[in-house]
Amino acid sequence: MLFPRNVALWVVAASYGLSSMGDQMAMVSLTLRFHDQGRSGAMIAALVVAGVIPLVVVGPLAGPLVDRVDGRRLIVVVTALQALAAAGTAVFEDAGTTIGLLVLLGAGTALASPALQLLVPRLTGDGSATGGYARLETFRTGGNVAGPALAGLLVAATDARVALLVDAATFVVMAAAFLFLPVPGRRGPSVRTDTGWAAQVRRGVGVLAGDRLLRTAIGALAGAIVFTAVLGVARVFFVRDELHASDTGYGWLVTAHTVGMLLSSLLLAPRIPLSRQPRVLVGAGILMGAALVGTARVPVFAVALIAFVLTGVANSLQGLAIRNLIHDRVPPEVRGRAFATSGAVLNGAHLAGTALGGPAAGLLGGDGALQLAGAGTLLATLAAAPALVKRPGPSVAATSPVAATDER
Repeated sequence: MLFPRNVALWVVAASYGLSSMGDQMAMVSLTLRFHDQGRSGAMIAALVVAGVIPLVVVGPLAGPLVDRVDGRRLIVVVTALQALAAAGTAVFEDAGTTIGLLVLLGAGTALASPALQLLVPRLTGDGSATGGYARLETFRTGGNVAGPALAGLLVAATDARVALLVDAATFVVMAAAFLFLPVPGRRGPSVRTDTGWAAQVRRGVGVLAGDRLLRTAIGALAGAIVFTAVLGVARVFFVRDELHASDTGYGWLVTAHTVGMLLSSLLLAPRIPLSRQPRVLVGAGILMGAALVGTARVPVFAVALIAFVLTGVANSLQGLAIRNLIHDRVPPEVRGRAFATSGAVLNGAHLAGTALGGPAAGLLGGDGALQLAGAGTLLATLAAAPALVKRPGPSVAATSPVAATDER
């Protein structure tokens, strides 16, 4: 029985949100396990790095596979393998094996994430892809909100193993959902596979670098992320040392950022037309920078609560703007590689910013680190603003024939 397109999108988004919830549960559970085992802070940091590094390294290199293989089948296979890796984290408790399994999970995400982005326009139609991407982001954010709380409850009531098995189960549910979900076939010519893998990987980079608007937008956002990622480390110093808030207050402020992302993806992002996405990227960067500088200069809990909701709104708008611009301006035949490459650049920027956060908080304090994050975000955004607000030139999709998708 064929699902209506809208129902199919709801199923995809819900299973994606469930999987995101499981990812958050696993990270919280493993962090608590490492802490209880007496692991060092460096080992705990390695948990985060292990999941992100594959997105930076594996994503672009495996991008041609996303363009070659039907996205639904690829997601079924990858999530089934991720279920096994997630189950392995529940069985094996030594640090080396756990980190290795997280690398495998991250490698799976490096394939599944761009494949999922490619499925959205097939489910919604090209004209409604903006709303489809926003719906995926809504469910992903909802999963990110629910995951840590549920993990805390499960670990407190049982142990980390149960939460990790729930994570494995979410991958099984996602694989089953995609296995039985009818998805319209690819539109247009099939991807050419008569060129070397390295040439196909280079095409994923070249299709972004060759488009002025995409090159500027991704570069500007990456530059901003290097600074805004400082927030993840500096926030706790600001909340405890400047606001003198309790653990509960810290939890409220972290949640405020996620609530802002949820509200933006649910209510605001779906209503923004493609033609305004470059301006939205500029506006969101300015909003992010101003909110960070503002809350650092006025260290009052109520102000910080509002500011962190606004940083969440900006964060969601930035990510969705890049996703929509890639969908609009990249030929379908290389879009998977474009998503994988942009994800690698932005995740790499996030890793660099996280590494900067520790020294920044140590040298400048929580408020100084937030001011640095806000000022850097504003500078990176304003430097690119003139190019982003100009009328965009023709896209690569409009000027490149299909035959040029993979150069000989």
